[in-house]
Amino acid sequence: MDCKVLEQKLPGKVFFQGEKGDTYDQTVGTYFAAYENELSPMCVVRPSSAEDVATIVKTFNHTASSSDAKMAIRGGGHTPWAGSANIGGGVTVDLGDLDDIEIHDADATDEDFVSAQEDNVKQAPVKPPRQRKTVSTGGGAKWREVYKKLSEQQLAVVGGRAAKVGVGGLTTGGGLSYFSAAEGFVCDNVLKYQVVLASGEIVEVNKESHSDLFQALKGGSNNFGIVTRFDFPVFDQGQMWGGAIFHASTAYQELAKAFYDFAADPTPDERAHILVATSWNNGTEYGVSNVYHSDPKPDPPSLAPFTKIEPQLLNTIRQDSLLGFTEEQAAFSMNGQRQWYFTTTVKLDLQLLSDLREVYLKYLEPFKPLNGMMLSMVLQPLTKGMLKKSQEHADNSLGLSPEDGPLVIVLMSEVHADAEDDNMISSTVLKLIDEMQSLAQKRGKSARYRFTNYGYKTQEILQGYGEENLDRLRAVSEKYDPNGFFQTRVPGGFKLSAVK
Repeated sequence: MDCKVLEQKLPGKVFFQGEKGDTYDQTVGTYFAAYENELSPMCVVRPSSAEDVATIVKTFNHTASSSDAKMAIRGGGHTPWAGSANIGGGVTVDLGDLDDIEIHDADATDEDFVSAQEDNVKQAPVKPPRQRKTVSTGGGAKWREVYKKLSEQQLAVVGGRAAKVGVGGLTTGGGLSYFSAAEGFVCDNVLKYQVVLASGEIVEVNKESHSDLFQALKGGSNNFGIVTRFDFPVFDQGQMWGGAIFHASTAYQELAKAFYDFAADPTPDERAHILVATSWNNGTEYGVSNVYHSDPKPDPPSLAPFTKIEPQLLNTIRQDSLLGFTEEQAAFSMNGQRQWYFTTTVKLDLQLLSDLREVYLKYLEPFKPLNGMMLSMVLQPLTKGMLKKSQEHADNSLGLSPEDGPLVIVLMSEVHADAEDDNMISSTVLKLIDEMQSLAQKRGKSARYRFTNYGYKTQEILQGYGEENLDRLRAVSEKYDPNGFFQTRVPGGFKLSAVK
């Protein structure tokens, strides 16, 4: 692919390394992980409309064969492994200028919105009342900008928990929200997508139009097209309550018990959201509980088991906005570091939660002398209630049902300083994950599902959706991308073609 051809078709939107201005560097040097920053594409293209994206795809189709240069698609740039949203020697398409955010009054005849309204009416006693509004976000928007815009009208959306994360990758991978207990996964709440297909055609996708693609995009990642716009319902939301509590490492067993009781509760508080972690940083292990409630009234009973655990080394519990809490989450990590995510999922079991920490501590030992090393094990529940809310939407590709729950998403979040340690760290954490999975399997507590947004590049993520869903996703891919453009020409992400 000659980038000059793209430059002719999209003047002023194609950028090269070393030229005047810093647009190329602003894209290539601002990813979440250092591994992406270290790749050098031939050029960076920054489209400003869906039509521009269509031009890029058509140009690739017309001027290069499948053996020629490849393309990477950058939304928020938060997936932390090399090649996920950048590409050495290829063309990186940065959707950062597709960041418009518009709030609309929903048409009373809008079938997408009416359907969402009907779902919400069933849960009126526990949910904030919906306004007849929707929000449209560009494919390159980040949640920070979405929440800023919505906060002007005291509104919120079921979206990401860290302000700097992009809308696109999180939503097409599934996504979790502070409102997930009442609303399911982030992807469950999308009303409509605007998508550029492999042919360059621009289509509007919802449950009435291209319904098969609508379902596939809800968890199917970047296998089917480039999403240039997402439409979500919004709802009233003022201040919330919550924050982070850092505990001494001796508090882990109490944290695990509080986590277990919360996740196993047959009548959970649908306004509450939790994460529990144990983390090693700067020579110290400590426990962490992140607790949130959409009602700003202090000290909700459902979260008291966490907030009462002592000793507490640091406590940020407060009333704050959705934006404020997502900014706090974003501040727990720094862009540009050598950092990875790895994941597995297990069935909820109190003894297993305790034993997972022992596995974590065992594999932590060789990491302790390493420069800049941080390793966290983060636990997040998928309760039966949350999975039921997800199932009520009846249109995602994740392959989960309430009978699968309660489940525990296990995230291993890792940061280190030196490139010479990369291979040892990645191979060791993968062994750690394998041992956790083997332990769960021996206990009859293993789970098929893997949370896409936390997957490492070599992990079998899409396989966790189950064969029935994989067959459906393959059929959608063959229908909308018969030549495999997004399987071969856009190599980043978890590809259907790689699933055996």
